[in-house]
Amino acid sequence: MSSEGTQEVLFQDPIGIRLRQGREKAGLSLEQAGQQLKLPVAIVEAMERDDWQRLGAPIYVRSYLGSYLRLVGLPAALAEQVAQDKPTPQLVSLGGSSRVRHALNHSMRNVVYLVMTAVLVLPVVLVVRHYQSARPAEELTLEPQATLVTAAPLAAEPSPPSVTDVPALAATAESATTEAAGPAPVMASMAPFQKSEASSDLLLRFSGESWVDVVDARGLRVERGLVAAGSERRYAPGQVARITLGNAEAVQVSFAGAAVDLTPYRAANVARFAVSSSGEPAPAGN
Repeated sequence: MSSEGTQEVLFQDPIGIRLRQGREKAGLSLEQAGQQLKLPVAIVEAMERDDWQRLGAPIYVRSYLGSYLRLVGLPAALAEQVAQDKPTPQLVSLGGSSRVRHALNHSMRNVVYLVMTAVLVLPVVLVVRHYQSARPAEELTLEPQATLVTAAPLAAEPSPPSVTDVPALAATAESATTEAAGPAPVMASMAPFQKSEASSDLLLRFSGESWVDVVDARGLRVERGLVAAGSERRYAPGQVARITLGNAEAVQVSFAGAAVDLTPYRAANVARFAVSSSGEPAPAGN
């Protein structure tokens, strides 16, 4: 082997410089490369600076860097080498703390409601009891009270009903009996109410380990981290606004009981999609 070949093997440029040289050789700008890779320009610049921490977990390093290497014609094995050298970040799931905080807030609202109800109702009850106790008792007397009796005029003796009036009298008697008996009782069903299986919730089922990033409509992060295989995540309508899934092939998404095809939202095994106010997945905004 010549000295020039040995020097080339021992002193190869960093991967970021080789990526930039390959892009410039192909006549592509950063924006054009990002459009072809379907990645933000900031991610492309981070790879050219060897800033692998910007890419996140090793699964993203393999995905993003592998796509860029194929675009500029470099060996795809370099992505695996970089992913192995990069330490796995310690991610902390925020889902548990969010549920605890939600339960605590709900309990505090109930306590405040009870206190406000007691403050408003208790004075009224005390005032009513005060006036009831202060009402003077009626004066008792042994003298009989005179009662005015008004003689009612004597009613004329009714004439016996004719044969033609018998059906009408029978119908009148039946109607009076029905009114006296009151309306027919309504039997309440004792069967428990069963919730329909097809709800409007968004359900995520993980058949393999995957990385998730869930953000709500206010821009606050609901959950971010690695999710183990066999886990599930369920979000009610309006609870989340954007979802990013790493290793999207291992995630099954369903809405209102129907499976959702992630193909329109995937790029290099990473799925990004928005969630409407009704909970239905939609294309993510630029």
